[in-house]
Amino acid sequence: MKKIETRKCPLCGGTMVKSKTKRGGYARFFWAPPWKSRTTGMLKPIIEATPWLCLDCGAVMAFVDDETRETLREEYEKERATGIV
Repeated sequence: MKKIETRKCPLCGGTMVKSKTKRGGYARFFWAPPWKSRTTGMLKPIIEATPWLCLDCGAVMAFVDDETRETLREEYEKERATGIV
């Protein structure tokens, strides 16, 4: 049997379960970095996030993986240091 990924809900402290896919039906969440222009964002214009459902309160939240989050944090800090953001 496949192990189901879980995490603690930040809203109620309940159990959240990860969606089977990022791209299934309406369970697709996008986020676009506001510091990227059309030119710099052409290659990877959006970030796909995985939806998680809280089995206790029913909230659905989108989360990005740790590697993507760290890359975005570095980009943001670089842009902030140059005064663009």
